[in-house]
Amino acid sequence: MNERERQPREISFDSRRVLPWILVGALALAAVDRLVDGVRQLVWLSTPPVDLAMRWHEVHRWFAGQPLYTGLVGIYPPATYALLWPALGWLDLTPARWLWAVTTLAALGWFAYIVVRESETDSVAARCAVGLLPVSVYAARAVMVNGQFALHLLPPLLAGLLLLHRRRPSWGRDLGATALLLISLAKPTLSIPFMWAVLAARGPWRPAVLLGLGYGGLTLLASLFQPAGAVRLFGQFLASADGAASTAARDSHANLHAWIDALGLGHGYTLASLIALLAVGWWTLSRARGTDPWLTFGVAATVARFWTFHFRYDDMLLLVPMVALIRVVARREPGSSIDRGAVLALGLLGASLLIPARLLLPPYPWQAIEAAQTLVWLGALGVLLGRARYRPVLS
Repeated sequence: MNERERQPREISFDSRRVLPWILVGALALAAVDRLVDGVRQLVWLSTPPVDLAMRWHEVHRWFAGQPLYTGLVGIYPPATYALLWPALGWLDLTPARWLWAVTTLAALGWFAYIVVRESETDSVAARCAVGLLPVSVYAARAVMVNGQFALHLLPPLLAGLLLLHRRRPSWGRDLGATALLLISLAKPTLSIPFMWAVLAARGPWRPAVLLGLGYGGLTLLASLFQPAGAVRLFGQFLASADGAASTAARDSHANLHAWIDALGLGHGYTLASLIALLAVGWWTLSRARGTDPWLTFGVAATVARFWTFHFRYDDMLLLVPMVALIRVVARREPGSSIDRGAVLALGLLGASLLIPARLLLPPYPWQAIEAAQTLVWLGALGVLLGRARYRPVLS
């Protein structure tokens, strides 16, 4: 045995290989905790999730012909109740909870598939980490325990937009994308800012017209089950939604309505939301053409989070800019330096969504955590706006 063979071999620690798997393990633990607690509260607790129970009662009341927009009972437009009927309208509440849980898990799987496929990461650990994000963020549990919409709506929303941006114009593409986008419009406050991306796609006018006709058809269909006509119903909805916004703004966070309420203005909700919506439309159609569509989606998602009142469950929207930032980092040219701004924004955005939710409901004066989270989201928005302006990335 020579001298080299007698010497003990050194065990090296390659942090580039080990640390990603540590992250995967941490995300897996968070995912299991949030998934188990979310499903438990969805189907096993004696008290049903509050928002799911409200939507169930509203759908049954609507299709029984009972007025819904009196006394701020209904806060969604007529088409929403037509879209919710297949899940909630033909079942008692208990089996509806089970169906909602099954479809929630299916939507989580679909969402994970989309983000893994679109992230363009090249390692197994990175793909595992990205795939775990939709269920490991605190908003996933919040969606489930409240029986909210975001997990059901984001996958068809993204799938429909990707169909329009990736496929050549055809009747099949346009009809398929329209069907998916109509599902996402069950909660307009979540999905409307994304609709500008329809007009930024190839051959946009036919799907835009189909989308308008489809939504109008759903509104007319829903109105057949109410004593008031479609136009009057929509007017009642707008009045009810305005009253709900005034009430909800005081308890929501990190959005224009909450900030307006904090300033004591009280009646600027609609104008502020309209300005934000028009601003993202102007940017999408005049500044973001020719860029990676995920940059457009990421900006739309962040604006959607801020443009009207939202609660913790709608922080799921922030996963969209995370995917956009992952793509910016993954797509750097060979030999070029890493995009440090995108990496920093991605790290801070991820940390802001993975922290325990109880830290976001602190007593005074610890609301600084919430303020820091808001600044992180705005910073990520700034990075995405900058990359769309200076990096003509590919679709």
